[in-house]
Amino acid sequence: MTINRRQALAAGIASFVGTAATPARAQGYPTGVIKFVIPTSSGGGHDTMMRVIGQKLTESLGQPCIVESKPGASGAIAAQAVAQAAPDGLTFLLGYSSLLSNTVLMAKAPYRMDDFAAVSMLALTPIALGISETLAASTLKHYVAIAKTQPGKLSYGSYGQGSGGHFVGELFNMAAGLDIVHIPYKGEAPALIDLMSGQVHAAFTSVGGVKRYPGRIRPLAVATAERSPSYPDVPTFAELGYPQVNMPGWGGLFAPAKTPQNIIDKITAEMNRIVLLPDVKAKMAELGFDSVGWAPPKMNQFLKEQLAQTRALVESGRVKL
Repeated sequence: MTINRRQALAAGIASFVGTAATPARAQGYPTGVIKFVIPTSSGGGHDTMMRVIGQKLTESLGQPCIVESKPGASGAIAAQAVAQAAPDGLTFLLGYSSLLSNTVLMAKAPYRMDDFAAVSMLALTPIALGISETLAASTLKHYVAIAKTQPGKLSYGSYGQGSGGHFVGELFNMAAGLDIVHIPYKGEAPALIDLMSGQVHAAFTSVGGVKRYPGRIRPLAVATAERSPSYPDVPTFAELGYPQVNMPGWGGLFAPAKTPQNIIDKITAEMNRIVLLPDVKAKMAELGFDSVGWAPPKMNQFLKEQLAQTRALVESGRVKL
């Protein structure tokens, strides 16, 4: 049997996100490679999550999906690329906290939130404080005591300037009266690598990230109102005396603003179905994500509330670019 050029391309790219079945192509959906642009480096939790989701979408639509990493500028590079992309249903952005915070922090952000159409809130991402096992602190109380004796000497990494990890880190600095220096990274993976190598003393990343390296990173607390169902052994900051440190991270899918509504509706339905599949939920929990699958109305309300909280923290002067 002769394999034509399109089939060969589809097979090659499908292998990029994993082996998938080859169903009939979805009726009425634009033909081509579906691209998920992520604002972090390859190898981190967001990258892995979108590869898992992309494989399932390939199976359901019969079209190849790829993940394209565009780190840098606190996610603004990826966001600008998607804002300027053709609204044809073939390019999507995985956005997280910095997508909002850039519009407040940057004097002239290269995009506006109305450049995008909300598609699906894929997951909430409990942000946790993890410290190096080499640091002589077994509890949050002990860590705070050490930090207070060394103002400006200890550091924490996050997955980007203006990211959720950065915001939570500064909330904790304020709540505990600490001076721990922020070190931004282009994604979660490099922050955790430097944490394990001792380049930073702590990191605010996904709880899945800090739990991924037992014996090398010790999770101390998670910045959510309640314990993450995926990691019930990690206490919340509220339990440990810091109720102000409550700002969940999130991962949402966005399309260029003028993408036709029927395309958005199709991808919304597929995404919300996929992230709630038992095997996908389990994999996402392993990565530190709590699957939610919210449609645009609920997603937009959540983003509105997050933006208000972001503005308040920026106006406090604690977070700057």
